[in-house]
Order: sequence, then C-alpha cells, then structure tokens
Amino acid sequence: MCKFVLKCTSLLVIVLLLCSCSNIKNGSFNNHSNRTKCITIYGDYKCAYCKKIENTIVPKLKKDYIKKDKAEVNFVNLGFLGKDSMKAGRAALAVKLISDKEYLKFNHLIFNEQPKNSHKTWITNRLLDKQIDKLNLNDEEIKKVKKMYKEKDSKAWEMANDDKKVAKKKKVKKVPLVYINGEKVKNPYKYKEYQRILDKKTS
Repeated sequence: MCKFVLKCTSLLVIVLLLCSCSNIKNGSFNNHSNRTKCITIYGDYKCAYCKKIENTIVPKLKKDYIKKDKAEVNFVNLGFLGKDSMKAGRAALAVKLISDKEYLKFNHLIFNEQPKNSHKTWITNRLLDKQIDKLNLNDEEIKKVKKMYKEKDSKAWEMANDDKKVAKKKKVKKVPLVYINGEKVKNPYKYKEYQRILDKKTS
C-alpha cells in the first residue's frame, strides 16, 4: 500500500466524503435512491495499488451493482503523489461535471496510462486531452472539459482542492481506502468484502 502520514487531528469532516455520491446535474453527483449504495474509493491516480482496485474490483462492481442501479462509485483523488496527479483529479471532476456517465470510463483510461514507474511525472495536458477525446462527448462538451480542468478558478479546481482539504483533515494514512455507505471495506482487494456490505439488507 502507498503509505502517507498526514498532519491532522480533526475527524469532524469524515462524513463529508464517506459517501460523496450525492448529485451534480451537469456535474454534481446524482442523488441516489435508498436502495442504491455509495462506494467511495480514496486513492491516487499514480498509486499502483489503486490501479489494482480499478482493474480487478471496479469491473465486477460495474457488472454486479452499478449497471443494475444498486450502487454508485466515486473515486476521490487525494493527489498525494504529485502535482500531475492533482491535474488528473481536476480533469476527472471536469468530466463528471459535464457527463457523469463518462466519469468511470475516464478514470479507467487514466489508470490504463499509468506506467510501471508510476511515481514519476507522467500525467500531462497532452495525455489528459487524448483520453478526453476518447469519451462519448460532443465537440462542445470536450472543449468545456479541457478548458475547465486547466482554469484555476473553475469548479473542477475548486472541487479538487476541497478533496485535498478533506485529506488533510481526515485521518488517511494509506490508500486505497474504501468505504461503502460509511462502512470501511477491511480488505479492498477482496471482492467478497464489497459483496458482504453491498448485499446487506437496508431497513
């Protein structure tokens, strides 16, 4: 696991992102029904272990829960591993703001570009723009996404900075860290752990 010690003492904001699958029409997260559970993955686009979750767990979640409207996934990029990681986080949020449906696809595209030496600087505007071009967006939407993640006063920048603030206030010692409706997934690499929580009956 990628370990990061943060100087933080406050736990007051833990709830803020434990289930951030709340709505953004044109960006804000969609309000989920009582039967839809929220899977929040804290990670970093440059973390090799986070890539493992993306490649081994997320596809199963899509098949068994997301496509059946039983769950939503939100990846919170904490940007521990460099400024280029923050750039990717802003781009992902810009995609989410324009088209929530393309958000998980974009995440997958970015993780697929992760090299073996993932801690080096590799996330560039050129790489991000190339992945954005692969999304099911019209020309105007593509322009908006590319513009938004590059502009410092944009909503995507604001949201990415908020994620970073939460990371500093929340006691995150390592990533990936996964919660489902506020309950921590003890072993994020075991799919049965996700199923155990997701298949619980809600009152």
